[in-house]
Amino acid sequence: MINFRLIGQRIKNLRREKDYTQENFSEMLGISTEHLSRIETGSCRPSLNLIENISSLLGISEQNLMFGDEKTNQNNIKIAEKISCLSPEKQQALSMIIDLLI
Repeated sequence: MINFRLIGQRIKNLRREKDYTQENFSEMLGISTEHLSRIETGSCRPSLNLIENISSLLGISEQNLMFGDEKTNQNNIKIAEKISCLSPEKQQALSMIIDLLI
C-alpha cells in the first residue's frame, strides 16, 4: 500500500535540502502552493506525471520518492525492532521525544 503521507514528507525534506520554498518549487512544477502543501501533508495524491516532475527536480528516482531507498528501509526496520524491545512506558516516552524533534 502506498503511504502518501510518507511520500509528502520525503518531498518536503528533499525540497528543503535543495533550499526551495513551497512558493518557488510549486512554481517550477506549475501547480499552486496550496496544492503542493496538500501533497506534502499527504492529504492530496499527486498524479504520476507530477511524481515524475517532482522526482526530476529533486534529483531522485520515482521509486525512491514513492517507497524510500533500500538503505533507509533497512534502517527503519532495525529501529522498529529496537523499539519493540522497549517497555510500553519507554515506547511512549520515545514517541514524545520524537514528537518534540519533529
